[in-house]
Amino acid sequence: MPMLVIFLRASLLYLFILFILRLTGKREVSSLQPFDLLITLTIADIASTAIADVNMPLLYSIVPILAIFLVQRAMAYLGMKSGRVRLALCGSPLILVRDGVLQESTMRQANYTVADLTEHLRERDIFDLGQVAFAILETNGSLSVMQHGQYQQPTLADLSLPSDKAALSHMLILDGRLCRHALRNLNLSERYVRDQLKAMHVKRIADVFFLQLSPDGSLRLQLQAQLGGGLRVTPPHQVPGSPTNQRFVGVGCGLGGDPGPAMTETQTETGA
Repeated sequence: MPMLVIFLRASLLYLFILFILRLTGKREVSSLQPFDLLITLTIADIASTAIADVNMPLLYSIVPILAIFLVQRAMAYLGMKSGRVRLALCGSPLILVRDGVLQESTMRQANYTVADLTEHLRERDIFDLGQVAFAILETNGSLSVMQHGQYQQPTLADLSLPSDKAALSHMLILDGRLCRHALRNLNLSERYVRDQLKAMHVKRIADVFFLQLSPDGSLRLQLQAQLGGGLRVTPPHQVPGSPTNQRFVGVGCGLGGDPGPAMTETQTETGA
């Protein structure tokens, strides 16, 4: 019986903490500010105590977690409104390399060694300190690097070359289920998808592992593993409401057949 109680307490606290963390915003652990990380660790500690001590009412853990969440939201709000508060909570970026010269005093202040610097540079495919013009240690611990001009990758604008219109690909089928939200955003029907599958000699939607519509109108399809997992690609073609005729600010398709809230905003060009 005690094991069942622990199991239920752990499950309830997990769901509650997941809800609280979702409210704090979607951020990677590596991008957390120090006060965000401290709050996350404190919540974890409170939850672990409540799970292990079956004699402690769950309310004694829920209330402190809610209080910590409110403190975090208040600090985040003050940080957005006041530069001084944000500076006090998060600190300021530190320039470790300026004009190719390592700033020894700043590195000592940040407890940042040359070995740390070269390791982070190698992660960015930079193996020579001579290539670095500026390196800035951000407040979340990440390193931003600007290389000297001759080592920077040229862009199409630098080469005076024309560029294609930026657009995103869309998943029309994922794991045997239609991505209906993507179809609605693209003004495509299920009939269109079935016609394309028929042209690619696929009988059922359930047989498809994924079907992706690229910006140029080409379709990329892979069958389920039990059917051999074969990959099939169609040549580019004009699709009514396709990405070639629309502007995208985001795209989403859940792992199920019908994704969640709208994440895509489209604007069809005149005459498309």
